[in-house]
Amino acid sequence: MSASLHSVAVVIAHTPVWVWGLYALLLVLGLRRTRDVTLPLWRVLILPAVVTVLAVSSVIGAGLGTLPVILVGLAAGGAAGWRLEPAGATRRLPGGRLRLRGEWWTLLQLALVLVLRYLANVVAAIDPVLHANPAWHLGTAFATAALSGLFLGRTAARLRVCFAPALPSASA
Repeated sequence: MSASLHSVAVVIAHTPVWVWGLYALLLVLGLRRTRDVTLPLWRVLILPAVVTVLAVSSVIGAGLGTLPVILVGLAAGGAAGWRLEPAGATRRLPGGRLRLRGEWWTLLQLALVLVLRYLANVVAAIDPVLHANPAWHLGTAFATAALSGLFLGRTAARLRVCFAPALPSASA
């Protein structure tokens, strides 16, 4: 076995099992978003809640010194996510339910966040000098925050539909 393959095998072997379970769950949720679905509001908010917890854990793990970079990343990603959510992709239905049009963005975003966070953690474990480099440290903090913000901005655009005032019916 080559040294590179051995290194990859060691990294994978030392990854806690719960990480693989979490990644699998998030990818399954992302795959479910590729189909049209009708859900109650609380189910729509599960995935954004997980992404928010990951973003908060990034702040805690990266240290308070990175907080401004993370906030800028969240704001930039949130603004982009708000604009990326297509008009008409979410419809409010009676009974507090939402109809979401299927899309692939969620799966792609989740995969990018997971890969980036995993690589950042691997680098922290095997190359502490690179991990301590301010450009690397702040760059990965910004990138993960921006991807999380993108997801949260799209969710905010969906919630806008959920909480918008009802239009008067045409028969009134």
